[in-house]
Amino acid sequence: MLWALAPHARLSSSPSRSANRPAFALAFTELPYVCRPGEMSGLLGTVVDAAIGWLVQSIFDSFFTGRMEAWTHEIGLAEDVEKLKLQMRYVQMVLAAAEGRRIENMHLAQSLDDLRGLLYDSEDVMDELDYYRLEQQITEGKVCSASTGTKPEGNYVFSSTLSSVVKLVHNATSQITDWISPGRKRKREEEEPAHCNTLPFEIKDSISKRIRVIVNLLHSNGNSVQGVLQLEILRPIATSSKSQNIARNARMTTSFPIEPRVYGRDAERDNIIDLLRNGKSSDLNVLPVVGIGGIGKTTLARYVYHDKRIKGLFDLQMWVCVSTSFDVAGLTLEILEHVCEDRPYEKKSSLNKLQEILSENIRNKRFLLVLDDMWEDKDRSGWIKLLAPLKSNQANGCMVLATTRTKSVAKMIGTMDEITLTGLDEKEFWLFFKACAFRNDNREHHPSFQSIGKQIAKALKGCPLAARSVGALLSTDVSYQHWTAVQDKWKSLQEYDDDILPILKLSYEYLPVHLQRCFSYCSLFPEDYQFNGKELVHAWISQNFVQRKDPTIRLEETGHAYLERLVDLGFFQKDGSHYIMHDLMHVLAGTVSANECATIDGLKSESIQATVRHLSIITTDFEEDEHGNNSSEKLDKILQKVSSWHKLRTLMLFGQSSIHLLGSLSTLCERAKCLRFLSVSGADIGSTNSLLNLFHLRYIMAYRVNNPAFRQALTSCYHLQVLDVGISGNLDVPADMNNLVNLRHLIAHEKVHHAIDSVGNMTSLQELKFKVQNVGSFQIGQLQSMNKLVFLAISQLENAKTKEEARGARLIDKGYLDKLSLSWENSSMNLQPEAAKDVLDGLQPHQNLKHLEITGYGGVTSPTWLSSTFSVTSLQILHLENCREWKILRSIQMPSLRKLTLIGMLNIMEISVPSLEELILIDMPKLEKCIGSYGMELTSHLRVLMIKNCPQLNEFTLFRSYSSFEAEQKSWFPSLSKLSIGQCPHIMNNWEILPLREMEALKELELMDLHVVRVSVPSLEKLVLAKMPSLEFCSSLTSPPLQFLPSQGDPKEWTSDLRRLTIHKCPRLIVLHPLPPSALISELSIREVSTLPTMRINWRRFTIESNQLCVLDDSILAFDNLRGIASLEIKNCQNLVSLSREFNQLFALEYLSIHDCPIFTKSNIMSEIDQENSTSACSLVLPSLKSVNIKTCGVTGRWLTQMVSHSQSLENLQLRDCPQIKFLSIGQPRETEGTSSLASAVMTSAQDEQELKLPYDLVCSLKKLWIQESWDLEFCGGKRDFAGFTSLTELVLQGCPKLVSLLVGETKDDGAMEVGLLPPSLEDLTITSLPENLHSFAPQGLLHLKKLSLRDGPCLRSVQLHSCTALKQLEITGCVGLAVLEGLQFLSSLQSLAMEMNPELSCAWVLKLQEQEQCGNQIQLLPPSLEELYIWNLTDRVQSHLLSCLSAMASLAIQRSPELTSLQLGCCTAVKELEIGDCDSLLSIEGLQFCVNLTSLKVFNSPGLVSLLELVSQQQGASEIWSGLETLEIDDASVLSMPFCKQLTSLTHLEFSSRGGKLGESLVSLTGEQERALQLLTSLQKLQFSWYINLLSLPANLHSLASLERLSIYRCQRITRLPDMGLPTSLRSLELSNCSEELGMHCRIVATEKLRVMIDRQYVN
Repeated sequence: MLWALAPHARLSSSPSRSANRPAFALAFTELPYVCRPGEMSGLLGTVVDAAIGWLVQSIFDSFFTGRMEAWTHEIGLAEDVEKLKLQMRYVQMVLAAAEGRRIENMHLAQSLDDLRGLLYDSEDVMDELDYYRLEQQITEGKVCSASTGTKPEGNYVFSSTLSSVVKLVHNATSQITDWISPGRKRKREEEEPAHCNTLPFEIKDSISKRIRVIVNLLHSNGNSVQGVLQLEILRPIATSSKSQNIARNARMTTSFPIEPRVYGRDAERDNIIDLLRNGKSSDLNVLPVVGIGGIGKTTLARYVYHDKRIKGLFDLQMWVCVSTSFDVAGLTLEILEHVCEDRPYEKKSSLNKLQEILSENIRNKRFLLVLDDMWEDKDRSGWIKLLAPLKSNQANGCMVLATTRTKSVAKMIGTMDEITLTGLDEKEFWLFFKACAFRNDNREHHPSFQSIGKQIAKALKGCPLAARSVGALLSTDVSYQHWTAVQDKWKSLQEYDDDILPILKLSYEYLPVHLQRCFSYCSLFPEDYQFNGKELVHAWISQNFVQRKDPTIRLEETGHAYLERLVDLGFFQKDGSHYIMHDLMHVLAGTVSANECATIDGLKSESIQATVRHLSIITTDFEEDEHGNNSSEKLDKILQKVSSWHKLRTLMLFGQSSIHLLGSLSTLCERAKCLRFLSVSGADIGSTNSLLNLFHLRYIMAYRVNNPAFRQALTSCYHLQVLDVGISGNLDVPADMNNLVNLRHLIAHEKVHHAIDSVGNMTSLQELKFKVQNVGSFQIGQLQSMNKLVFLAISQLENAKTKEEARGARLIDKGYLDKLSLSWENSSMNLQPEAAKDVLDGLQPHQNLKHLEITGYGGVTSPTWLSSTFSVTSLQILHLENCREWKILRSIQMPSLRKLTLIGMLNIMEISVPSLEELILIDMPKLEKCIGSYGMELTSHLRVLMIKNCPQLNEFTLFRSYSSFEAEQKSWFPSLSKLSIGQCPHIMNNWEILPLREMEALKELELMDLHVVRVSVPSLEKLVLAKMPSLEFCSSLTSPPLQFLPSQGDPKEWTSDLRRLTIHKCPRLIVLHPLPPSALISELSIREVSTLPTMRINWRRFTIESNQLCVLDDSILAFDNLRGIASLEIKNCQNLVSLSREFNQLFALEYLSIHDCPIFTKSNIMSEIDQENSTSACSLVLPSLKSVNIKTCGVTGRWLTQMVSHSQSLENLQLRDCPQIKFLSIGQPRETEGTSSLASAVMTSAQDEQELKLPYDLVCSLKKLWIQESWDLEFCGGKRDFAGFTSLTELVLQGCPKLVSLLVGETKDDGAMEVGLLPPSLEDLTITSLPENLHSFAPQGLLHLKKLSLRDGPCLRSVQLHSCTALKQLEITGCVGLAVLEGLQFLSSLQSLAMEMNPELSCAWVLKLQEQEQCGNQIQLLPPSLEELYIWNLTDRVQSHLLSCLSAMASLAIQRSPELTSLQLGCCTAVKELEIGDCDSLLSIEGLQFCVNLTSLKVFNSPGLVSLLELVSQQQGASEIWSGLETLEIDDASVLSMPFCKQLTSLTHLEFSSRGGKLGESLVSLTGEQERALQLLTSLQKLQFSWYINLLSLPANLHSLASLERLSIYRCQRITRLPDMGLPTSLRSLELSNCSEELGMHCRIVATEKLRVMIDRQYVN
């Protein structure tokens, strides 16, 4: 048997490579693939297609090139490689004979499987050989920019007749036999070059042997296949044509209805019928209906075809099923059968004659032709021929209704907008699914079947055919066992041709081979995965799936075309910037790829075939075990089922990849020696550096790479095409990174790009961020040969001095370059403007450039090439920013320009603009004129217009005349979708009215700091009105004057699409409609509008506050539009008494917070009317409520009792400072509660009004309970009642001593403590304001307790923690009498300890620490697991002993220690985070220089600390500490002027935070010296100012911080504006909270696509 060849094929491992090669890149040898006994071939029962042949051609194109041939000849392997090539040609011809034949012979199936495996082995060995070729060239300096794997696409074409193929096979067999003969071996030895030592002998010998084994096995298997084919030569051969093969299985459809009822398609049917009825044109109209297979296109067409409303409309109705074979003559015949009863066409074969007959018989007849199931999208001429006789008809209103799976067909044939069918809505789909699953069974209302059925229906995503086929499976046996089995396995139980998967498989089989490969590969990704298009294409390229047809087109472009084609064909759907795959398509991908692709989904046990070469692992189930218990062992057991590790080409891990799985990950990498793609985004794979095989890796996605050895190993991945460490991944760049000559994409932080030495060697790179430096290997000339760049950003151009130097980059040669960014540092822009002009002139790009950005340029005029008509003819986007000296922007003559952005161009006074799609002008203080052609010539294509902070702009062509603007707005602005105008007071020459209503395309409108009185707007999605002191009316929000009312329609319709609404500082605006105005609102911000409370909605969170409101009702709130709100916060409503009953409409509300509403629900101040209409007498009924937070309110216990009694899912209850609630109990509310009338409420006793009764229903749901500042609250239930809350995990008792006394217990006279009153499920317990009678705390039975906080217990003397073995966090503060703290050393899980010391406890600790020192650390005070220590009131005596035993501590915080004078940190060598605050007497810090791992330092409210840090910096070794510091938080800005700040070379995060100290009051602005010091922090990425109440301004030179990405300003009320010199161009995020309105306005102005601005936790753009 064939598999018996295997033992003879096994080879020993190759010897290791020469000494200068890393050990992890050893040559390896594996057994070539053959089927094993008992394995079922995946090809049995299928038809041989071109897939295997495509693989052969792909290998030929990749490796059998002239370059490889020359090199193998040099090293003495040319004959082996030629032998392999010839044998593969032989296999190719054998496969040509097999193509199209159904495989029903097991031996043939196994042989074909083996051939495919051997071809993969051939590719592996040639790829390894190519690796050595690259290594040699790199070592010798003969770098070639691409491997032999970069190839043109080969067209795999087979012979059409079997006899010719067999003849060719016979001839090839004879040749190969000669090659294998012993005489040929001697001849090869004689011809071998005398000097072939360029490759070590052991490696060359190993490769040679492997090639010979593969050749022999290919020969044997090829003969086997050939023999079977010759035996079956007389059998009929299935056609090799793809379309004919599909046609054989094509589904024929009929117009006769087969569905007893059609569900959920009434709207689509009515829409189509309206289109048919209204069609009066003399032209023939074609209406396409598009959707994936099984979505109901044919059913809908039938539904329309038989509708009574169209029966009288048409003289003829015809139904033709087109399917995959588009035969014009055949289709014409089918149409004629509908038209002619006497069949005059029967003996006519001429298409011309048939069409003449058809034309004659339909003349003057109005017809409806349904063309069902069209596939052909390329034969446009055939389509035109088919319609020719139909178009000759004289009748009006003739229609063709065509159904198709592909958008490309719809595009080719449609004359009307296509109708796209998606899944049925949930309600209709469930009705249809029930009808299919239950049929006439009377158990459809049984809860168990309903539950299972709904879960299955949800998975089917509204697909009718899926409901029919799966429903049919269920209906065969309506039993619980059968239904649960189908629920688990319905995807694999599709047996019949009309089931959903076989129907969808028709679409798959219609695909060309390369698209089949790409689609099936996607089965590796989880269901509902959002695909990043670029990442997916990169993965396809890594597997050699993407073929190059045109050498001028990049592989990425071809791959993207593949993806768009799959979208077009319905296999993917576009969702914004991502792609998604319907669940059924995902199932299909898994079905067709089962031979080669597999997924391990958590702990699910599924068989994995031995042929699998691509594997993904979904780690979610392993991560749910938070302790990591046996996670790796569980995964290892599953992995043992994978027998093809050594052949794996893809390994992807999805999920957070818990660190506990790293052992398994290392095992995976060690076994998988053929990997092309490795994706492990959630774990550090650095430990695998010695295990990974580097020969084949093309794509690595790993966001945590902390091991230097691994980073260095990357430099030997010579085939690597994509390295993705994440855009925030700041990888330390290893030496020799430039060895990666095939790297096409480096996805990493720009600092990684900047740090690559001699990057010019990496000529395959397509994206690069290059920083010019005055060092040879970083000079701009490095870019000279990098001609494959698509995106290039060049920064620090001030380091390029001359035009000639700039020309050395040869940008003019880079024909692929699509986007170019050129930037100078702002601090240098006034230096040598002429030199900057020369440099920019020398950087002339190729004329193909489409996107150009210039930032910080110091020249006065444009570069010559930008002004030239012929230099940048393809330029579409021009972005100029902070070019402050640029005075003249010549008339822009760029025929392709679509978008012009000018930001911070301080000296430009006039610009002339052409017709554009986007025009953005921001921060241009001297701009006076913006002119262009008047009217439509300028505006017809305009989509975006933004003009902000142009205070002198007084002449703008678009706003020249109010009358013209009002009259022509619709025709002038047919495409304008976004209009933003702010702080441009003269732009409209004092227009009182801004008429915009006729701009039908307008969707976003921002008006800021304008003086218009009235604004009329169309239906919008976003509206911002800010600082508009004169604004009185805005249509859709107010009741406008008569002249503003539309001729028809409800004004509320104008706001029906509104999603984002902001109104700030519009005191005269009267909003009469309740808010929000639309149910689609996702963001709402109302502030300082006289008729409205302050309101905010942000991502389903609604906040409202007002001092005037007494009742919240529908006069203020549009409850219909709030039904989707998940969170409601009502705060600072001093006069609020009640809520209206309309609040019960908030069905989706999950979180309710009411605070600082002191008289809310106080019954004694409510009028009778209020009580009748409010919820005080009838509680809120909010069925989805999960969390309730009531703080400083007058709510009564009865009101809250009634509300929570209706909240069956309540998980979180927080109660704080509610004096009307005095009693707490557990039990059911009275039956009369919830429906109490006013009379019964008056009769309620005082205790009932003040008692909060937690219903027993909450026992199973309540997880979190906080009760705070409830000094008189008493527990009036049974002592053991509270322990019954078995789901409670978090309990906070603060300021409620009476409650604590009962629940926690009290110390008895004998010192014992009553226990067992707290729920044993508790994981987090906080008790504050301990009662005076509690002297000892020794919790028992809290086996799950992980976090314990004890605060403010002056009488507490002893804490015993021996039993709290699960504790991870412990905090004890404010317990001034605590003398005994026992059991710490037994808390083996304790990670964090926060401790406030007192004299007695300090003495006890000192004694224990001394004892610990004397006993040689045998008795530990603190457990070794401790990682974080926060300590208050630390004294010199304690610290001298304590800090010496903290050598493993990672985080140390010392706060509020007024007596501490000295810190000795010499033993804290592992500390990474250090915080020192409120240490007024601190005089010395010793040993800080030994804290070599320190990355974060926070110091505040310690007056002498700054000078101490300077003293530390003078000690030997301190520079290493400062250079490694990444985060610094200080309150004293004088730190900046200290010399050690110059050593902060790694600082990325700097925070100025006063934390309420005196320094926060004194800081008004940074001094000049401090500002200059700030500029030296060149690595700074995040800067924050917090709690500086007198700070007037931000640093003036903030714009010079070239690396700054995030700026945060919190509670700095006196800052009113941003720096005049602007912000850094690198800034991507600007956050404000509790700052001035003026500053907020400035921040809104600077918001752009690149700079996201958040104000009070809400994004403004």
